[in-house]
Amino acid sequence: MKHEGGAAIIARLEQYALPARNGPSRAKYDETLNYFRNNVHRMDYPTYVANGWLIGSGAVESACKTVVGQRLKLAGMRWCTDGTDAMCHLRALFKSEPRQWQAFWQRLYACSTN
Repeated sequence: MKHEGGAAIIARLEQYALPARNGPSRAKYDETLNYFRNNVHRMDYPTYVANGWLIGSGAVESACKTVVGQRLKLAGMRWCTDGTDAMCHLRALFKSEPRQWQAFWQRLYACSTN
């Protein structure tokens, strides 16, 4: 898929001659083929790579570990769902561009003084 994109996978899947009967194998085949057809516009990996865009999940997994894990998994910490959600938003904002962090607090301060 990295070199040919999702359309090539669909073409290969369509070449398989499966029995026409309805069975678990046929159902899974149909489900898989429909998934690829519905998402082929998201699988143009050759173009993504040519543009220098990341196609792996490593950057996202690393961000989850850094942004969420380091802040929320410190010793003795306990979080509820609302607190975790709020902290994740603040942590993501803090780890992004510094001007966004400053603008957030300036906007919050401006709202609280009005």
